[in-house]
Amino acid sequence: MKLGAAMLGAAAAVAVVAPAAQALPTKIRTGGPSAPGESKVAIVASDHRLGGRHFRVAFGHGTTVLSGRLRHAAGSPAPWRHAYAADLSAIDDPGRYTVRVAGVKSRPWVVKVDGSSAVIDRVLDFFRANSDGNEPSPIHGPSHLHDATIKGGPHDGEQVDMTGGWMDAGDMIKFAQNEAYSAAALEAAARLDPGDSAAIGAQADVAIRWLETLHPYPNVFVVQVGDSRDHDRGFSDPALDDASQKPGIGHRFAYHWGSRVGGDIGGKVATALAIAADRASGPQRAQLIAEAKQWYAAGRAAHRATPRVVDPFYIDTTWKDSMAAGATALYRVTGKASYLHDARAYLAANGNADAWGYYEMGPFAAADLCGALGAPALGGSAARDQGCRSLRASAGEIRAESRHTAFGASGFLSWGTTATDAAGGAEAVLAGKYAGFGAGARIGAAGRDYLLGLNPWGASFIAGFGPHFPRQIHSWASVFGDGLPRGAVVGGPAPRAAILNQHVGKPQGPLARFNSKYAYEDRRADYVTSEPTIDSAASTILLLAALRAAD
Repeated sequence: MKLGAAMLGAAAAVAVVAPAAQALPTKIRTGGPSAPGESKVAIVASDHRLGGRHFRVAFGHGTTVLSGRLRHAAGSPAPWRHAYAADLSAIDDPGRYTVRVAGVKSRPWVVKVDGSSAVIDRVLDFFRANSDGNEPSPIHGPSHLHDATIKGGPHDGEQVDMTGGWMDAGDMIKFAQNEAYSAAALEAAARLDPGDSAAIGAQADVAIRWLETLHPYPNVFVVQVGDSRDHDRGFSDPALDDASQKPGIGHRFAYHWGSRVGGDIGGKVATALAIAADRASGPQRAQLIAEAKQWYAAGRAAHRATPRVVDPFYIDTTWKDSMAAGATALYRVTGKASYLHDARAYLAANGNADAWGYYEMGPFAAADLCGALGAPALGGSAARDQGCRSLRASAGEIRAESRHTAFGASGFLSWGTTATDAAGGAEAVLAGKYAGFGAGARIGAAGRDYLLGLNPWGASFIAGFGPHFPRQIHSWASVFGDGLPRGAVVGGPAPRAAILNQHVGKPQGPLARFNSKYAYEDRRADYVTSEPTIDSAASTILLLAALRAAD
């Protein structure tokens, strides 16, 4: 279930029930797996005052290797009354470590030479599963081979081959907005992490091949394939859709804004295609550059965001941020001064943002100018300094967000918490390594740990990895069994108000037991907390790659 700005506003208007007064058992939340040199801070949450109490860290079955005193953890301890930090960062030998304090023992914190690199391949499993058309998937057969019939304009009713790409989330619609952002994030991750670049790049190419089909005529820029009829029908095997006689299922429409696609989508698609061109050669490189230029030119001419086409999904109100990213990527592959001029002007006009994502690409542009995305800085010292200043300022906003909860989330808790946490963490890490932002590595590691269990629920939000990982996933893949698709990064914690507003029922089950402002539950019907998206997955891989680059 995608969320528009109007839905967020409505969710915020729902009253929140005050916490019930009841004692909660003391818990120790740990993260990892971590690399030896990374920050490792466990959180001890309790209704009792434990400040100054001794903690000890045991290796394996009991040898104490570290001890210290608990210190107050900044940010809200909810749903507990207090939260304390136990710093394990001095531990740099591979192994399994448990934290013990006040008679309580944590789950093991694993330290590995390659850190959390294994999580990257697990999350890539989600992209493999969500591959569409004839792109191979480990779960389903060839699917949606009739995509797509042009809807509207002089080419109305024409059949154009737009098969492939990724199905977007728990349903099967495909969006240029989110697909382009996710491809760009994966391509940046491949630059940052040479060891995993081939596997990451192979998945990015699935999206690139699809994006290349979306501009079949000079006056057609497709932004969406499929519509709410697909979204609202429940779950099924994608391979069965081609035989369906239902309108909008067997043959899905391609929705477009003619030649007037906005700068939000035009800029993002240009970014993805231009970064793909940077790792291509010969005729393929030239073709990708030409296509990126066309999307960029359309967005520049529109001078606005793309209006709603058919459904209220992935609606963006900003566009200069995406155009800044597109101009930066095009300057890198063309060397044309006008793109650098545009990139700097758009970035300056956009201002700073707290985390990049499909709704905010300004920090992506800043990082690329600064030389923080696995490629050299661009445009000389003035452009580099502008990019680094902007990246550093945005990372400062991430630091402010990370102080809202004692558990270290690197983004704001909303609908799609995992996406903002992962993207914010990646931004902080890169600002720390390349832009002089001192707290970056610590914030990014905490954001990774939040995804993998260091949160009030003690749950991983990545299917198939970590403690209490999601099994009741709100996805088409659930027809093949629980826990699918593996590697899915679900939405994660959200305001209870947002959940109640969607009429999916009151949060329930052991993971929803806390009467706090936020809730998380592993329940398929709750698409707010349990639906995965490609942007959450791509941002997670970007964070993990950034941590590897900074190690």
